[in-house]
Amino acid sequence: MKKYLLLASSAMFLLSANAQDRSKAVQRDLSRMTRIDHASTNILVKETKIPNDKAASTIELGTSFNVFGILGDRQNQVVYNKDINTVAFVHRQNAGGTVGGTNATGVISFDYSTDGGATWTINPFLTTPTGSGSAWGGNRYPNMGIYNPAANTDPANAFIVQAGPTLEEGAVSNDDGWAKTFRSSAKLDGTLLDETYDHNSVSSQGNINEWGVGGLYVTSQGTAWYVSTNSNNSGETPNPAHGVADDNSAYFLVRGDFNATNNNFDWTVVDTIAPTWNTTDNDGNQYNMAGLPNMAWSVDGNTGYMVIMGSWGANTMYRPYVMKTTDAGTTWNNVNDFDFSTNSVLQQYIFTLNSDGVTQRPTFSSFDVVVDADDELRIFGEINSGFSTDPDSLGFTFGARQAGYLFETATNGTGWDITFIDSVYVDDHEWDGANTMSHFVRPQASRSQDGSKVFYTWIGSNTALSAEREFPDVWAVAHDIGGTEATPWSTYKNLSVGTAANFVSAYQTVAVDAIENGNDHDWELALVYGSAPGGSPLTDGLAAPQWNFLKGAGFSTVDFTTAGGGSAGGVGSFNFYTSVEEKVISDNNISLFPNPSNGIITLQVGNTNDFNYTIVDVVGNLVKTSHVNGNITTIDLTNNARGIYFVNINNGVSNITKKVILSK
Repeated sequence: MKKYLLLASSAMFLLSANAQDRSKAVQRDLSRMTRIDHASTNILVKETKIPNDKAASTIELGTSFNVFGILGDRQNQVVYNKDINTVAFVHRQNAGGTVGGTNATGVISFDYSTDGGATWTINPFLTTPTGSGSAWGGNRYPNMGIYNPAANTDPANAFIVQAGPTLEEGAVSNDDGWAKTFRSSAKLDGTLLDETYDHNSVSSQGNINEWGVGGLYVTSQGTAWYVSTNSNNSGETPNPAHGVADDNSAYFLVRGDFNATNNNFDWTVVDTIAPTWNTTDNDGNQYNMAGLPNMAWSVDGNTGYMVIMGSWGANTMYRPYVMKTTDAGTTWNNVNDFDFSTNSVLQQYIFTLNSDGVTQRPTFSSFDVVVDADDELRIFGEINSGFSTDPDSLGFTFGARQAGYLFETATNGTGWDITFIDSVYVDDHEWDGANTMSHFVRPQASRSQDGSKVFYTWIGSNTALSAEREFPDVWAVAHDIGGTEATPWSTYKNLSVGTAANFVSAYQTVAVDAIENGNDHDWELALVYGSAPGGSPLTDGLAAPQWNFLKGAGFSTVDFTTAGGGSAGGVGSFNFYTSVEEKVISDNNISLFPNPSNGIITLQVGNTNDFNYTIVDVVGNLVKTSHVNGNITTIDLTNNARGIYFVNINNGVSNITKKVILSK
C-alpha cells in the first residue's frame, strides 16, 4: 500500500452551483432515488473511424416499462461469476408485460449469458411475480448476485439472488412510500423460485419505512450481503417533525445464508448502524445529512466495507462514513474519520468557500466502491467544492464542469490516500425535463478476479458538441495495484467509441468482477447501458428503454505500457474534448511540461509548424492567447494564481485541450 494519511473521511449528495457567479448556488440532491413510476430528438453525427484498439460491440438485452430502476450508482445490477462463466443483468419486467396488473412495472426480471456475454437468454422468467400482498405498490431499484455452490462448474446448478426496495400503498407506509425489501432467489431455469418481503425499520409514526438497498454481493464464501436504510414517508425531506427520526437514521447490514434444505436464503440483520447525522437549519429545524449506502468485499470474502456518505460531528463536510469487518462479517468496526480539507491533493482542486475565499470544503457525491487484492477499500467518485458552511447551504456546491473532479480515495481502515483521476469537464444534462431525468457522471468500480487490478468507468461527453453531458459515452481507466505491469495506470479509454453505444451510453452499470482471458482483452468489463429502442438516445424517462451489453470492452497488458498510453502518475492528463480517432495532432504529439508547474511551462506540438494556443481558467476566463510560428514555445504564468488551467491548441485541423496545474 502507498503512503497513507493517518485518520480518515469526507462527504455526499450530487449538488450544483454556478462557479462563474459564486454568489449563486443551486442544490441538486440525488442522495435519494426518485420513486416516480407511472405506467406508461436529436440526430447525431457519430464518429465513424474505429480506433486502433479493438472496438467493443453491443448486444441488445431486455427492456423495462421505463428508465426508473437503474438510477442508483450503488446498485449492483450486473454480476459475473468466473467458475460458471456467467454474466447476468437484473431489471424490471420487459415493457408490455402484464404480470402484476397495475403494478406490472414493478415486477422484476433478468437476462443472463453462460458464455461470458457472447449470447444471452432474455427475460427467461419473472423473479417477483407475486408481490407482497394487497398493499403492494411494486418493486424498484433491483440488485443481483450469483450464488454458486462450492466446486460447481455447471450454470444450471447456480442460483440468482436479488433484493431491492418495495413500495406499499396506503397507511402501511403512511404515504404510499418505501416500506419493505423484496428478496428472491431461483435457479437459472426458474425452478426453486423463492420470493419474500420483509422489513427492518418502523418509523416514529408506526409505519413501515425501509428502503435503499445497495451493494448486494455474494462473496466467495457463498454468503450474500446488502445494506439498506429507511425513509421519511411523511412528506418532503427535511420534515421537521419526523426527518431526524425516520430519514436515513439507521442502516441495516443484512446477511443471507443459503439453506440447502429449503433451497433458499435465510436473511439476518447482523448490525444496525445509527450515526448522529442531524444538523439544524436557520429556522431551527433538524434534518439528517446522509445518503444511500454501499458495500464491497475482498476476493476471499473475509474483509468487507460498508460506506455511507454523510456529515456528522463538528465537521459538517459530506464524507465517507465507513465500517469494516475482517472476520467475514461477524464483527464490524468504524474506520477512522478524517478532515479531507487537509489533504494536499484535494487542496489543489477544491474551490474556496464563497464566503471567505480561504476555507476549502471537499464534498463527496456520486460514488462506487471495490476492495482490492490488499484488502483495501477503493472509493471511486466525484468530489465537488462546497459553497458554504451556512446550515441552510451545506448541500450546495459549485458546478461540476467548473469544480467537479473524479478521484480514487483509498483506505486500509487506518489511513487514507487520494489520487486525482480527472476533471468532470461537463455539467449534468437534463434530457427529460418533464421527469427531471439527467445524465450524471455515474462512477462505477470493478476489479480483476484476484483484485490486483481495479477498473473505473464513468459517463463523459464530447465537449466540442456541448458543455453538458448531452452525448454520453463510457470512459474508463485501470489501476494496477499489484505492481506487475510496466506502468501503474493504464491509458484512458472511451469504451463507447466505434460501437453503437457512441453518444448514447446512458446509466452504465458494471459488475464488481471482470471477465478474464476473453476474446478481446485480458480483462473485460461486464457492462450494461441504456438507450432508446433501436439504439437512439433516450428522450422520455417514462418510455421503454433498451438495455444493452457492451461486449469486449476492457483492458490488456499493453494498456499498462508507455507506448500503449499508460503512465506512472500522469492520471488525469487525457482530455475529453475531441475523439482520439479524429485528431491529426494526437495527445502523444503534445508535450506540456513541467506539469504541475510553478508558472514557466514549455509547450511543444508535433506534426505542425504553426499553431495557436488559448489558456482559460476553470471558470472560463481568458488568461492568455498567442500564435506560434514553429512547434515549441514557452508560456509564463508566474503572475497567475495557483489552480487549474486549460490550454487549447489549434492548428486549423485539430483542436485539442490539455490541462495544466499551477502548484506554486
